[in-house]
Amino acid sequence: MLLGLLVAFGTGCAKGIPARGTDGEAEGADGGGDSGAGTCGNGVLEGTEECDGNNLGGATCEGLGYSGGELACGTDCVLDKDLCEEGQCGNGLLDSGEECDGLNLGGQTCASLGFVGGTLSCGSGCELNLDECITCGNGVVDPGEECDGVSLGGQTCADMGFSGGALACNASCGFDTGGCFDVDCGNGTLEGSEECDGASLGGQTCADLGFFAGTLACDPTCSFDTGGCHNCGNGSIQGTEECDGAALGGLDCASLGYTGGILACNSDCTHDTSGCYNSACGDGNVQGSEACDDGNGSSGDGCSSGCTVEIGWSCSGNPSACEPVCGDGLIVGGEECDGSNLNGESCTTLGFTAGALSCGWSCSLDTSGCTSATCGNGTLDSNEECEDGNTTPFDGCDAACQVEDGYYLPVRLTGGEGSNHGRVEVYFEGSWREVCDDTYDFIDPAARDAFANVVCTQLGYTGVGHSFIEGFGGGNGAPAMDDVYCMGSEPSLAQCDFAGWNRENCSGGEAVGVQCVPGQGDIRLVDGPHGMEGRLQIYYGGAWGEVCDDYFDGYYSSYLGYSTTTVCQQLGYRDGVFISTYDSPTSVFVLDDVNCTGTERRIGDCPHQPWGTENCGTTEGAGFLCSIYSDGDVRLVEGSARNSGRVEVLHNNVWGTVCDDLIDWGASQTSFISVTCQELGFSGGGSTLLTSACPDGEDPIWMDNIQCSGSEQALDQCPFNGWGVENCSHFEDIGLSCTP
Repeated sequence: MLLGLLVAFGTGCAKGIPARGTDGEAEGADGGGDSGAGTCGNGVLEGTEECDGNNLGGATCEGLGYSGGELACGTDCVLDKDLCEEGQCGNGLLDSGEECDGLNLGGQTCASLGFVGGTLSCGSGCELNLDECITCGNGVVDPGEECDGVSLGGQTCADMGFSGGALACNASCGFDTGGCFDVDCGNGTLEGSEECDGASLGGQTCADLGFFAGTLACDPTCSFDTGGCHNCGNGSIQGTEECDGAALGGLDCASLGYTGGILACNSDCTHDTSGCYNSACGDGNVQGSEACDDGNGSSGDGCSSGCTVEIGWSCSGNPSACEPVCGDGLIVGGEECDGSNLNGESCTTLGFTAGALSCGWSCSLDTSGCTSATCGNGTLDSNEECEDGNTTPFDGCDAACQVEDGYYLPVRLTGGEGSNHGRVEVYFEGSWREVCDDTYDFIDPAARDAFANVVCTQLGYTGVGHSFIEGFGGGNGAPAMDDVYCMGSEPSLAQCDFAGWNRENCSGGEAVGVQCVPGQGDIRLVDGPHGMEGRLQIYYGGAWGEVCDDYFDGYYSSYLGYSTTTVCQQLGYRDGVFISTYDSPTSVFVLDDVNCTGTERRIGDCPHQPWGTENCGTTEGAGFLCSIYSDGDVRLVEGSARNSGRVEVLHNNVWGTVCDDLIDWGASQTSFISVTCQELGFSGGGSTLLTSACPDGEDPIWMDNIQCSGSEQALDQCPFNGWGVENCSHFEDIGLSCTP
C-alpha cells in the first residue's frame, strides 16, 4: 500500500505539486499546481479549494440542486458536476430550473406575486401558472375588467344608453347599472328630475311645501299639484276661508241673522251655525237656554210652558220626551206610587181586607201583600198568583193566594241547542207548559237578565251573562205563567212574581227562551227531545267536549254507580238513567272513566282519567234521561257534600223539613238513617248531623216523631204523626251524612 501511495504522490509530483520543507513552507516559490491558496492533490481542503482528491467537503449532487448522480473533484480542486443528474418535473421537488413542481409552489401565492387574490397553480413545465390570479379590487382597470372599484374607466349611465342615474362597479369588476334609469313620467316611479310620479310623492306632504294641511297630488308633467293644499287650521283667515279656528272674521250668530247662540268654525274653515238658534219655546226644537222643548206650550207633562224640566220628571231628546222619575218619592204623571209614597192608598182602600200594600219597581201599586176575603173561593182574582179553594198554608198556595216559598216548580229548556238553551218550560199540574214573554218588566234589560239568571241558576249553570230570548216560539199557546218579574236572587222561577197560574193572553209564538252561559265544569244534554234527555257534554277549557260512557254503562266491576245521579242533580233534577244509544259525532272525548264516589256535586269533580286522556269511539257517547222529584221524595240540602245536608221531604209540592224527635238516638236513629240514605241511593249507613253542620230550614216542618223499622223503602212509609203535625222548632231540623 505504501508503494501505491508513493505512486499516487509521484503522480502528483509529476503534475508539479511542490515539496514541503521541514518548516512547512514551500521549497519553490513558483512550484507547479500551487496558486498560493493550498496544495491541490494532497487530499486536504486548503485555501480556495472546492475539493481535493476524494475530499469533497461533504458536497453532493443533491446538495447542489441536482436530482442525483456522482460528484467528483477535478485536478484543479474544483468540483466536477458532469456526472450529476438534472431534476425531473413532476416529482414534487423543486429541482434546478423549476419554479414549481405539482402542488409544491415554493411558498408562492398570487398575493406574494403582487396580485389581489386568486388561485396560483403549477404548469406542466413546472412553471408558475398565473391565469387564475386576479387583479379585480386593486382600483385599476386591468385588461379584461370593465371597471375596478370607483374606477369606471370614464363611463356613465348615459354611456350605457340610460337617461341618467349612478353607474357602479360590481364585485366581478363588471358594470352595475342598477342605479341607472330611463325617465318615463306616468310610470309611477320617481326618476331623474321628476318631483313626483302618480301616487309616488317622494315622501313629500303639503306641510313640507309650506302649507298647513291638505292633500298633495302629482300633475301629468310629474310636478307637484298643490291645489289640494290649504292653510285652514292655522288660525289665520286666508283666501276663501270664512273663518279659521277661533278666528271668526268678527262675525257672531246675531250678525248672521240668528236670535242668539254661539258661532263656531267647521274643520273646512266655514261657519258652524249649529250653536246658533232662533228661540221659540214650543216648536219642538231645544235651543238656547231651553232645558227641554216637547213641541207644546203647556205644563204638567214634564216640560213646562217656559221650556224648563218640571220637578219629578226627566226629559231628553229633540223634541223632548219626558218621563216621571220613579224612585224620587214624588208622584207625577201616570205613577200610582213612588217608593214609600203610596198616594194615600192601602190594601183596604183598594178593596182588600188586610195586608201590606207596597210600591213596585215601575211605580205601580203592588198588591201581592194584600189579602182578600175572596182568597180561597176557587176563582183566581187579579191580585192572586194561585187559588186552590182554601186558605190552608203549605199546600202550594198560601193564605194570601200567593205561591208558597218552598214550592217545587221543575224547569227545563227545549227546542234549542241543549239543556242550556231553548224555550223555557215548567212542570205544572202534570204537564210541561211554556212561559209567556208578555210583561212590561222585560222592557227593562235588568229585569230580562234577572229572569234568565233565575232559570239558568236553577239548571246549574255558573257562567256570567245569561240572556233572555223574547219570542223564542214553539209553544202550544197555553202557558202556565205570564207577566213574570224576577229580582234575580230567587232560588227558583216559582218564587218570582207573575200574573197567576193559567192567567195569560199569549200565543205559541210568545214563548220565552233563555241562553245559559256555561262555566268551567258545567254540563249539558244535547241531541235529545228536551233538556232532560240527551248526550252528555262538559264545558272545559272554553269549549263543550264529549264524555265517554266508560263506567257509566256499568261494564266495569269497580263502578260505584253514583255518576248518573250526580249528572242529573248537577242539572237540578232528582235522578236519572243511563242511555247507551246516544252516539258521539266525534271520536275525540274530553272526559273518560268517570267513577263518582257519591260525595261530588259536579261530574267534573269525580275521579276520572286526566282531561283529554281517553280510549273511546263514536259509539261510546254517554246518554242520560233525568227525572224530577215527586210527592214523598227526600233530598239533602245545604251540606258540605252531595251525601250530606239537611233532610227535606216533598209534600203538596212544597219542600219541608223533618224534626229529630224520637230519631236522635238509639235503634230508631239507625233505622231512620238506613231508610233515608238508601232512598237517596246510598249504602244505608251514615250518621245524623249536629244542628251546626247545616243551617236551619224554613216552614213547613212536615214530619215529626218518625219511627222507622228499617225495612221501609221510603221515608214516608215510616210511621209518623202525620203531615205537618208537629211540635218542633227549626232548631230540631235533622240532617244526615250518608255513607256512599
